[in-house]
Amino acid sequence: MTFKKEELPLSMGQKVTLKVRNEVFNVLVRGWYKGQYIILDLPKVGSDYFRIVPQTGLQIHFTKEGLFVNFKSSSILTFVQSVSLLVVEYPRTVDTHNLRKHERFKANFMINFINEIDSKKNGNLGIIRDISSGGILFTHSRQVAKEDRLRFSFQIPKCGDVQEQLVEVRNIRKNPKSQNSPFVTGAKWRDISSETETIITNFVQMRLAERRNAER
Repeated sequence: MTFKKEELPLSMGQKVTLKVRNEVFNVLVRGWYKGQYIILDLPKVGSDYFRIVPQTGLQIHFTKEGLFVNFKSSSILTFVQSVSLLVVEYPRTVDTHNLRKHERFKANFMINFINEIDSKKNGNLGIIRDISSGGILFTHSRQVAKEDRLRFSFQIPKCGDVQEQLVEVRNIRKNPKSQNSPFVTGAKWRDISSETETIITNFVQMRLAERRNAER
């Protein structure tokens, strides 16, 4: 898979791996201009900045949202000032590999869930952030644990209602920027019902149709 220039998935402050003359560094993205250049932190070795002259060949790779991105480039110039930066050429081609088995689709739906080990069966609220045929990513305020089994109930407009579908928690991370929903949890469908499977399939097909229409 190769990205077009305007589709390179960069973001400010994103960490990337930079390889120069068999030396490997982790640096941050500080800016870019599509089709022209990318600005990175100038790497250091100890207390000294690594010397990179113009037209030095280099390689950059990173992973973002399950997508591994890799490309070759060359340096344009460096700034060694109070803020030291490296400017590299924007790549003409980019090699990518999707590390996820199932493609995810953005969502923003309210969800109610209960933990199967909770004897009181208290309901908890959260927000679905993306859905795939393999599972779901959601944010919430009450902490859960890896391998917990939850029962999800939510509605997908134009697709249907999911009632008490079983999922298993696979990964958890925290979002310190959110006070209302500090936990970000990925869960995998378990014993998915035919009704839920149909609803998720309809949602995926709807998102794919929207994407095709947007590309025309």
